[in-house]
Amino acid sequence: MPDLNTGQLIKRKTKIHLLIFFVFMAAALLFACASQPEKGAANFVVTSLNVTPSHAFPGDEVTVTTEITNTGSMIGNYNAVLLINGKQADSKLITIPENMTKTATFTIKLDQPGTYSINLDTLSTALKISAMVEKEVELKYDTGDSEDALWAGTSGGFLIDFTPPGRHFTLKKIRICGGIYGVGWERKSFELYILDKNKNILLNYTYPVDKFPVRGAFPYQPPVWVDFDMPSMKMTDSFYVYLYTNMKRHYGIQIGVDDSIVNEHSSLGAGKPPEIVKVSMGNLYPRNIWYSDETRVNWMIRVVGAMLEPGD
Repeated sequence: MPDLNTGQLIKRKTKIHLLIFFVFMAAALLFACASQPEKGAANFVVTSLNVTPSHAFPGDEVTVTTEITNTGSMIGNYNAVLLINGKQADSKLITIPENMTKTATFTIKLDQPGTYSINLDTLSTALKISAMVEKEVELKYDTGDSEDALWAGTSGGFLIDFTPPGRHFTLKKIRICGGIYGVGWERKSFELYILDKNKNILLNYTYPVDKFPVRGAFPYQPPVWVDFDMPSMKMTDSFYVYLYTNMKRHYGIQIGVDDSIVNEHSSLGAGKPPEIVKVSMGNLYPRNIWYSDETRVNWMIRVVGAMLEPGD
């Protein structure tokens, strides 16, 4: 085989170098095209992922929201896949116009305590599910020391409203500071109601008057606390407790009053639910005595219940 002269070798090497250069440029161009959205195509970017609440209890509804933006130049469909601890929990197909952002919302419930990883596309966040423990809670508007004991008038009653301290509150008992004063109450009864915020009856029990202890008026003996057990009832909205004394004269049940805070919850009532008529304290009690001023009179009636709180 004849030897190639120097000129021929240079030409051959130049051709090889040019071929390598063109191959490299072609590969680079192909890579660049693959990494960019096709002209006229949709391109999606997940911009946020939020969990509300981020700390919940077993069985609670938890909302997961995410925002997806179409940065391309054409309308397209995005399949939003929600993962919990790496496993698909839900998915939604969302149509998003070009240069627009849409929100996808998922609702999930988890029954076991623990910390869960929530993922969608490249974003992730955490959700903590805590075990629940029961803690006794007492709702009240008094300090525990009565300033006096008052009657509710003819066919009257003591009405007081409460608001649950949270959505996991269960009513279990009613606690009343009261006593029996005077005579003529024997073999009589009174009624204890739990009413919803519209004064519709939720529970109603009848008790003998001597459920309360007899107290002396001369010398005066203050009322004492008496508990009334109730069936457990989950309370999710404001409610009333109404003690209807069912008395015709100024004897029988009287309830302790407290004036340590401005009254915003206690009132006198007449009649039985649902036809309760509000009675002005100034019309029942002498106007020269402090408890004729409704802003100073808080019935010593309490609600005892349980709240579910995080156990860790």
